[in-house]
Amino acid sequence: MKVNLRKLMQLIVFFVHHEAVKPLGKTKLFKLLYFTDVTHLRTAGQPITGAEYLKYPYGPVPMQGDFALKELRKHRFISQKRVQRTNTQFMWGMTALQMPDMTIFTEHEIRTIDWVIQQYSEDTARVLSWKSHQEPAWLFAEDWMPLRLTPGKQSTEEDGKNVESLALLEQWYATPDDKPPGYWDDLLEEIETHPLHFGDEDIAL
Repeated sequence: MKVNLRKLMQLIVFFVHHEAVKPLGKTKLFKLLYFTDVTHLRTAGQPITGAEYLKYPYGPVPMQGDFALKELRKHRFISQKRVQRTNTQFMWGMTALQMPDMTIFTEHEIRTIDWVIQQYSEDTARVLSWKSHQEPAWLFAEDWMPLRLTPGKQSTEEDGKNVESLALLEQWYATPDDKPPGYWDDLLEEIETHPLHFGDEDIAL
């Protein structure tokens, strides 16, 4: 499917304008775009923007994302400025300078976009990155290469088992150390009951 740059750029303006998703930096924006496209692909059989997503360390990144942001800044649809988050961290915050044109989206697409806002708007960039890492398309893609997105069920039964196993392992690494001992015992027991599946063999985590 060819990328629809107009829809991609207007969807970006929509997210930048929407108060519910703030604070919004590029990492969170790109994950919202991904979940919008993949949700519509699963429910309608095709993505909204047609953007191709690459496997980056912090999750899927639309190949045309930086170009779209550059064009939107150039034509003064949005602005970006450096925002200090902590003493050592900053983000490029975004502000919408114009209203998004939502008339170019179908009713089904609008429902998908609204659903993504309801499901993901309060998540931080870090949480959205973690959630995107549970996606089969991201897990089984090679680094820096395109994700293979397909309608409906995206993985075989065996792949699905591996996704659950890897998600538990990622939960182990992402959980703060101050959890009580009982929490770790339960999580370890859950991990041990979900080995990785490769053909006829199981590999314990």
